[in-house]
Amino acid sequence: MTENTNPDNSGIARRAVLASLGLSTAALAGCTSGSSTDPSNTSNSTDGNGISAEGSDVFTSVEMGDANLEIEVADDVSVEFINLIDPNGELFDQQRLASGETTTSFEVLGRDQDSIPTGDYELIALDGGEQVDTTTITLEAECTITDVLWAVENPDMEWDKNSPVWDEYAAVVIENTGTIPSLLTELQWKGSPVARLLSKELQSYYHETHLPPGKTTVYSKGSVYATDGAVHSLDCDELGTEPMTVTAHVQVGSNPSYTQQIKYGDSQSCELTIVDGSSDESISSGGEN
Repeated sequence: MTENTNPDNSGIARRAVLASLGLSTAALAGCTSGSSTDPSNTSNSTDGNGISAEGSDVFTSVEMGDANLEIEVADDVSVEFINLIDPNGELFDQQRLASGETTTSFEVLGRDQDSIPTGDYELIALDGGEQVDTTTITLEAECTITDVLWAVENPDMEWDKNSPVWDEYAAVVIENTGTIPSLLTELQWKGSPVARLLSKELQSYYHETHLPPGKTTVYSKGSVYATDGAVHSLDCDELGTEPMTVTAHVQVGSNPSYTQQIKYGDSQSCELTIVDGSSDESISSGGEN
């Protein structure tokens, strides 16, 4: 399994850009001592994805789309800036509302960074350097791989049959049980037949696939179960039943992995067989992002 270590330098760069605009440190952090909404207020704003701006009359709607966090504020409240603070207490991003505007959005997925922290985020509304309101929202994505399917055994699926080797492709079923989408950026196939054929430890294919809450089937972008190449073929006499582990690198949440046992035939046919009941339960690697 490949550990995913993703130092987030983009957040530092973004803070530097925001600071260069002349905004005060207090405004960036939202730590001014201005007025705030009465904490006894019990008004809620909850969207269909389970994101809630509980206890706020300023933030009237918080919804997660495919890639952006969509924010709406009350039209009778003056808000100039909205800060989004990540679970580590760092400024994730800041948006400015022009006079009369009540909606804005934060790009969460597809940003130029490897991972997005999960957990409780703070939304801070500012006006003229004074804090108007603050509320906490939870952004979570929990992805697991529930199945790995071989094209040969599933010919009726949506394979790219324009490819002459489509029957060597694989599909990965990823389930997201969180409240927001994640983004698949890469599938790594460790110990796959094609990796062994190429004398490599693993074969990687890059993706840009949104993983909304629910199940998503992702098709490989190249061969996974290949045993013959242009130069040589696998010597299957040297192989018995070997593990293949696929790891999905995702932007939100931990990177899930799934292991499948593959039985290799003899040197004449090198037929592959997926060993029944051999697939391990999906596990996560790389820790929390």
